[in-house]
Amino acid sequence: MTDTQPDDAGVESPGISNVTSASVSNALQDHALESVPADRRQSLLQLVVVQVGWNISVSSFLVGGVVGAGVPFWTGVLAVLVGNLVLVSVSTLVGLAGCRTGLTSYLISRAVFGAKGSIVVSVMLGIIAMGFIGVLMDTWGTAVNKLIPAIPSWGFVLAFAVAITSTSIFGFKGLARYSAIAVPIEIAIALFALFKIGSLGTGFGEVIAHTPTAPIGFAAAVGAVIATWITGASLVSDVTRYARRRRDVLISNFVGFVVGAGVFETIAMISAMKVDQSNFVLVMSGLSLLAPAAVMLFLALWNTADNNLYSSSLAFTNASNLIGLRVTKPVWTVVAILVAVTIAFSGASAHFLDLLLVVATVVPPFAGVLVAHMSIVSRRQPPTEMLSTAPSVRWSALVAWGGSAWAAKQVAFLLNDAIEGLLLGVASYLLLSLALAARRDGVSSGTSN
Repeated sequence: MTDTQPDDAGVESPGISNVTSASVSNALQDHALESVPADRRQSLLQLVVVQVGWNISVSSFLVGGVVGAGVPFWTGVLAVLVGNLVLVSVSTLVGLAGCRTGLTSYLISRAVFGAKGSIVVSVMLGIIAMGFIGVLMDTWGTAVNKLIPAIPSWGFVLAFAVAITSTSIFGFKGLARYSAIAVPIEIAIALFALFKIGSLGTGFGEVIAHTPTAPIGFAAAVGAVIATWITGASLVSDVTRYARRRRDVLISNFVGFVVGAGVFETIAMISAMKVDQSNFVLVMSGLSLLAPAAVMLFLALWNTADNNLYSSSLAFTNASNLIGLRVTKPVWTVVAILVAVTIAFSGASAHFLDLLLVVATVVPPFAGVLVAHMSIVSRRQPPTEMLSTAPSVRWSALVAWGGSAWAAKQVAFLLNDAIEGLLLGVASYLLLSLALAARRDGVSSGTSN
């Protein structure tokens, strides 16, 4: 009699190993150079979690403090709502392009700006993203050192660099897993802080009756809300390319901006009005909640930084692919964080406002040109055709981008330079496209005659 046993070890294990390796490889590559296929699209819940996690950031506390110090309560609530609804409109227009094509912001830029023109876009936006990460790490490394002198600022920078790399290197899945843990904690801390603030003195009565000592006006308050997140709205295709349906784009953007950023901006606004202090750490410290404040800031900073690192790695993957340098997204993630750490050690936080001004000038016109091309000029063109027929350089797109950025700094006809740049980008690109189309029609008509 011969003993026979299922060859489990010899058959199943390699299969499981191959599946696992393929899954890890897919997560690391994250469809950085291709359209996200239908079977890899994610649920609405996943999109919402990532969007809310992205929008809960340190900047939400900062802008909430600015609004709270400068306008009455109901004016502030309206400013936060209007500003975030504008951002929802922008991010939805941009995000629908990502949903329709399944492409990253930088692959879409190939279709819009041309193959070589896209290199300029990717390198510029990638460097801006790395600079932003470096400045954030430097700023908060110094803050943590003052709070906890036992932790040197460079130690926090290095530990934080490892932390954000561990999530962003896995692309969308990494962001989703981190946000699923961080978002509930952040919401719980914020609501508890709001409860503690309301328990002081006469409750929220004095907040509702608040009179600003240095009024900034409704338009300026709305402008501050918009300027804080216009860049994120402009690059939201990196997330919405995973959306299954168009309505998922709208819902996730609405929840991300209005419920995510908007709620936290309102809490910071109330803090500023109640205790006359817009610094969230000092407010929480005064409420004997310093430890929760440190946790909140760390999680919120992680939210902001890993999304910027993700965007930076996608940008450089696109640029390197176009020049024939076959460097994968995971490698670029590591390179980007090393550059960001170098920037942090250079003391770049002293130039934080300068960086924000550059971002607010450069990115919104880029989004305007992208929206005009994807939503109007080539709205019915399939993604593969858009990429295959893109010129080497689409000069009309580059001229519209650069010209709109310059013009937005020279004129003042709306709330701020960011919104002006966005609208000028849309209008100038459409005008140039119409002019070039009319010229081609005239040339072809003359040739046929």
